Amino acid sequence: MIEEIADDMTHKPDVLITVVGGGGLFCGVIEGLKKVGWNDVPVITIETVGADCYNAAVKKGELVTLDDITSVAKCLGALTACQQALDYYSQHEVHSVVVSDKEAVDACLRFTDEHRILVEPACGAALAGIYSNVIPKLQAQGKLQTVIQSAVVIVCGGCSITLEMLNKYKSKFGL
Repeated sequence: MIEEIADDMTHKPDVLITVVGGGGLFCGVIEGLKKVGWNDVPVITIETVGADCYNAAVKKGELVTLDDITSVAKCLGALTACQQALDYYSQHEVHSVVVSDKEAVDACLRFTDEHRILVEPACGAALAGIYSNVIPKLQAQGKLQTVIQSAVVIVCGGCSITLEMLNKYKSKFGL
């Protein structure tokens, strides 16, 4: 995936945003960044509250097993992240972020309105990196450069959502 993105871009992005659950996609992203020579591109990994085993592991410095997935982003959820994903946290510039289900669903709705593509809340978590205050907050904390001219967002996940389900989430979260 990263090789294809690199082929399509005229320059490397300032940041890459992806969801992380168990770590498979994230590990593939890091391997891809290495392969194309983008080792200095920071990665923002995003999870939702209740499906945040990676963030819990990052904070604790060791793998953590959640009791249950309580987020609406069920496809994102893994009870435990893989060790390699945790190892990459110390080997690459990675910013682990957790957003609410409401932020993920809001991002799904906005993305659907703007791009006419229906995605599930697991993908909405990554999109919240753009639609919520994730990047400005990291910039204010001095964790990201102050000028972001290009960002790559890994947009995947739509097979576990219907318009009816998204509308129910919209009502549930008062959006």
